[in-house]
Amino acid sequence: MKKVSQEIITELNSGQREASNLMESLAVDVKILLHHVLPAFDFPTLPASLGIIKKYRLIAAELQKQFGFMLFESLKTHASDTVRTLACCLLGEQSFSFSEKLALVRPLADDHHAGVREWAWMALREDCTAALEHSIALLIPWTAAPSCNIRRFASELTRPRGVWCKHIRVLREQPWLGLPILLPLRSDPAKYVQLSVGNWLNDAGKDHAKWVKDLCEAWVKASYNKDTDKICKRAMRNL
Repeated sequence: MKKVSQEIITELNSGQREASNLMESLAVDVKILLHHVLPAFDFPTLPASLGIIKKYRLIAAELQKQFGFMLFESLKTHASDTVRTLACCLLGEQSFSFSEKLALVRPLADDHHAGVREWAWMALREDCTAALEHSIALLIPWTAAPSCNIRRFASELTRPRGVWCKHIRVLREQPWLGLPILLPLRSDPAKYVQLSVGNWLNDAGKDHAKWVKDLCEAWVKASYNKDTDKICKRAMRNL
C-alpha cells in the first residue's frame, strides 16, 4: 500500500486536512494534532499497545476532565475528521439520556466523512443497549430520514453483533425486537443502507438462521423489488 507522504502527515497533524483513507487515518499523531487544536490540553500518558478505540475513549475522558462538555461544540465542526471523531467520543462520556445524545450526535451521524459516521454510532452503542426497546422506539423516526446516513445509523447502531463493538446479547437472542428498525428499511434504495440491513440480518442468522430465511422470504413475497432482493441476498449469504 502506498506510503503516506510527510507533507500529508504534517497537514493531518496540524488539523488542516481530513484523512482520505485508512492509511492516512492511522498516520495521524493525535498528541501532535491536539497540541495544535488545544494547546492547553495536558495529553495523558497512554500504553503503547492500546487499541485505537480504547485510546480515543481515554483521550475523550481526559478532555472531559480538563475542559468539560463545553468543548463539544468546537470539536464537532472542526476541519479534522479525527477531531470530530473525538467529539463523538466526548459525547459518549456524558451522562445525558439516550434521547439527548441522539439529538446531539445527529450532525456527526450525518457527517460527510465515513470514519466520523462510524464513531458516531459506536459512541452511543452502550447507551442504546442500556434500555434497548426504548432506544429502538426513539430510532424509528430515523429510518424515515431523507439522509441515507441517518437511516443507516439506526440500523448499524442496533446490529446484534456489529463491528469493533460488544454484541447486543438481547438482539442475538431475540432479533425480532429489531423489526421496528428493519421493516421500514427493507426496500431502502440506498446501497449504504442496504449493506447495513443485510449485515444486520446476517448477524442475526448466525444465531437464528430459520428466522432470517423466513423473514426474507416473506419480504420478497410481499413486496418484491431489486432493493429488497439485494438486502435479502446479503442477509443470507452465509446461510
